Amino acid sequence: MLTVVQKKAFKLLFVLLLFFTPLFAQTLPNTLSDKIEKQQLYNSKQWQRILHFKEGKSEIDDPKFFFSTEGKSNLKSELKATIQKLLNDSSDDENSTLCRYPSRSMWILEQLPELKKMIKIPQCHAMQQELKVLNAKQITLILASAHINSPASAFGHTFLRIDSDTTTPLLSYAVNYAAQTDEDNGFVYAYQGLFGGYKGRYSIEPYSKKLKEYSDLEQRDVWEYPLKLSQEEIDRMILHIFEIRHFYADYFFLEENCSYNLLWLIEVAKQNGGLTDKFNFKAIPIDTLRAVERAGLIQKTLYRPSKRKKILQTAKAIEDIPKAINFAKSLDYNSSHIEHLSKAQKADALELAIHLLQIRHSHNEIDKKTYLNHFIRVLKERSQLGKIEHAPIKRATPPKEGHPSSKITFTAHNSGKLSARAKIAYHDIYDNEAGYISGAYINFFDTAIDYKNNKLTLQEINILDIRSYALQDAIFKPISWQVSVGGKRVFNNELNAYLQAGGGIALGNDKIFGYATLTPTLYYKESIKQSLSANLGLIYNPSSGVKFGILSKKEWFKEKEYLAIETIEPFITYNVTKESAIHLRYKKIEEKEQMMFSWFLYF
Repeated sequence: MLTVVQKKAFKLLFVLLLFFTPLFAQTLPNTLSDKIEKQQLYNSKQWQRILHFKEGKSEIDDPKFFFSTEGKSNLKSELKATIQKLLNDSSDDENSTLCRYPSRSMWILEQLPELKKMIKIPQCHAMQQELKVLNAKQITLILASAHINSPASAFGHTFLRIDSDTTTPLLSYAVNYAAQTDEDNGFVYAYQGLFGGYKGRYSIEPYSKKLKEYSDLEQRDVWEYPLKLSQEEIDRMILHIFEIRHFYADYFFLEENCSYNLLWLIEVAKQNGGLTDKFNFKAIPIDTLRAVERAGLIQKTLYRPSKRKKILQTAKAIEDIPKAINFAKSLDYNSSHIEHLSKAQKADALELAIHLLQIRHSHNEIDKKTYLNHFIRVLKERSQLGKIEHAPIKRATPPKEGHPSSKITFTAHNSGKLSARAKIAYHDIYDNEAGYISGAYINFFDTAIDYKNNKLTLQEINILDIRSYALQDAIFKPISWQVSVGGKRVFNNELNAYLQAGGGIALGNDKIFGYATLTPTLYYKESIKQSLSANLGLIYNPSSGVKFGILSKKEWFKEKEYLAIETIEPFITYNVTKESAIHLRYKKIEEKEQMMFSWFLYF
């Protein structure tokens, strides 16, 4: 046991150590300080890119990312603190400054080569081993198309692929930035994502895992864009990924999201940029992709159709589709059900069974043992039929060829009224489908203003409006759904807040489809009112330049003083360019008729 005197002695020694330790630390030499000031290295664009510095502060929110207490907003302070840390760090393990912060450390050593003689250069064995495993020779930008039945993936998703061999992409690694959350409630996710309620982080994982997640499980097309980067630029990007993955930034669904944060990696690699400067209030994946293309960084475009498209293409070649589907969906796989088919169609039926078996296993509908037993059995039977040639899957319109994601609309009405509306994002039922998923419509902050008799009137504001008309077919039976929240004029033309949600079905294909949904709605001004709407629609999109549609709705109100309202609305949209379209619409609400001529401007 320590005596009272000994305890006091230890406390005094501890205080003295705290006081004198900084005196023994190596201070920043005057020659380095003079050079930093003379060249103003702290104002270097590359130093700002490494810190993700924009509009006076870093977009990294993790305090552990900075060595200076003022580092988030003071470039000079952070640079000097980093150099001081390098000078004082004598460790040789993986937690040393240079190993843990390789991006900024290497840049500083390039600018101040004399510093190499003043610091201890650690071996960084783990980092060197990881660099060897990645063996990065090419960086490919990947766009997974929008997932029609997931609000969290409504805009699509971009990530990077690190290729060591371009002929074997499935052996590559993916660099992903995403919100750290297990939330599966769409409303909670949207709210938290809009207001920075999640932490976003970079990660590295096998590309085959990401491809399975997006193409197979979520049935999304995948687009690959190899980037024009030199080996030196690729190495610079990898070191920055190694550094930045340890830290988080607040995740914002519309702006500081997956697509936006990948632009920082490209800017650091190229040591030039302006890519992030183009996005101040929203960064939609297709818009960031277009920015990369305008910068001349894309080599070519490659397309990987979704598992769903592969399955439907396989089923399309089978004459007796009902029996083939019954065979493929069963778990007894009775070959007598497909004996009447030709050799090629029998092979298609077996391949269909394999595809559906994989989906059932991935959705945890069958256990691994059952899956493997059936998989080996069906695969063995399929192998006995030899190689069968399949018709190629028609390539979809690349997303970057669709219209930009923000829109302003100017409308002239036959009544003499003029109106204007604007939305931040993204794609609505009147827009041409080229480059987008047919039946997937999502609008953020869509606001309409009317002008008549020298008076401006706020007609409606849709904070969020999602319509997912997911097409059903012989194999897949997704449910269509709709959710909207905002304010619009009803009940004697008074502005009411509203919340609407409902579901239904949609049938057809990418060119022509119809839908039917039921949507209960709550309205609120001074009291809550309720209604139920039946909605029918037919959409025809014969080409990338023109779209036809006819929409109808009947809304019944619970309150007896309000009568049911019937609406019918045929329209046509013609794209003049990718950035503009003209739109003609007739709208009849009960006995009132309107003709509207609109001009869409996309940006």
